Amino acid sequence: MVAYRAAVRRLLDREHRGAAVHVLCTLALSPLYALPGLLLLLGAALTPVFLVGLPLLPLAMAAAAATARAERGRLHLIRRLDIEVPTLGGGSGWRERCGRFFGRRAWRCMGFSCAMALWGLGSGVLELGLLAMGLLLLLMPAIGPFLPDGATVLGLDPGSPAGLLPAFLLGVVLTGAALRLAPALARTEEALAVRLLGADQVDHLVRRVVDLEDSRSRMVDAAEQERRRIERDLHDGAQQRLLSVAMTLGRARSRFDRDPEKARLLLMTAHDEAKAAMQELRDVTRGLHPSILTEQGIAPALASVAARCPVPVDLRIELTDRPSPRAEAVAYFVVSESLTNVAKHAAATLASVRVFREDDLLRVAITDNGIGGADLARGTGLGGLHDRARAVDGHLVFSSPFGGPTTVDVTIPWRA
Repeated sequence: MVAYRAAVRRLLDREHRGAAVHVLCTLALSPLYALPGLLLLLGAALTPVFLVGLPLLPLAMAAAAATARAERGRLHLIRRLDIEVPTLGGGSGWRERCGRFFGRRAWRCMGFSCAMALWGLGSGVLELGLLAMGLLLLLMPAIGPFLPDGATVLGLDPGSPAGLLPAFLLGVVLTGAALRLAPALARTEEALAVRLLGADQVDHLVRRVVDLEDSRSRMVDAAEQERRRIERDLHDGAQQRLLSVAMTLGRARSRFDRDPEKARLLLMTAHDEAKAAMQELRDVTRGLHPSILTEQGIAPALASVAARCPVPVDLRIELTDRPSPRAEAVAYFVVSESLTNVAKHAAATLASVRVFREDDLLRVAITDNGIGGADLARGTGLGGLHDRARAVDGHLVFSSPFGGPTTVDVTIPWRA
């Protein structure tokens, strides 16, 4: 009895009910799915007649595209399914317009619309028939007294006790079969939508080319901005200090004979200026590829970054071997830039950095307890993190709600 009740509850849960409703909605929408195909056939049939049907051809393709967009929205709303559709570069020329109406993706949308019309009709009729017969047999004890004498339902006599029990059992079986079949039908429809509407291998290659072009452009811009920053910092800082050192040494040399004490003071001043210039040179080159990263690996390099950060950093590095040099460089840059942003803008009292390996990925997770509100679209620092990750096929997830916390989660291929 307990197992029977559990089975009934599973059949009547939200998943089975929702799948049944989804299949029945597909049946109700099947005429709309068939409309683009009918318009295409009508246009093709009427085009030889003085080109009467020619305007129907782009209309049919536009209707198929609209049907595909509506189906993506319906699957996302009802089934929580996001179909990956790459955004390809477009244009305003006549070739681009023809490509949008009669290109490869447009024909895939038309094929999906026609396939959904047939699928919705077949699966919907099957689901509706099973549910209708099952519920009708389950309700035979209630509707039997209202039927004329001698009337039968599906070959069973509802007026006789001998016919009620088989009818009820058959109704349970048919209703259970309909509810059990509904999720499989819904999943098959999802697979059909993903296959015909989602990104295929060509789409992935095109998107990869677009991403690489965009990433290359961003990296060139970032390199140019970094060059200008280094040039500006060297000109305004270290160069002026070194010029001051040279002038101070010249004054000290001219005073060696007639005022040794003043020359000694000038030498001490030049020494201090030289040390300050060295520190400014270190500040200018901070964020570039440090020698400690190449020689000792990412753990000592990140330890030095965390030690320089004015905000306390909880650094945890869980690596048994070293990733590729490129992956180490990207991880170092991400941590260095993130901690710089924490120190400058987050008003945080604690930051945590965790670096570990997950399968064939190098994971970097950075969190602070600051005020949040950072925007990835503003500023070159955060945008540079995203570009660095994308340049090596990595992925960056950024979250910074107002009030905090701010989290940066980066995945980098281990052998990038």
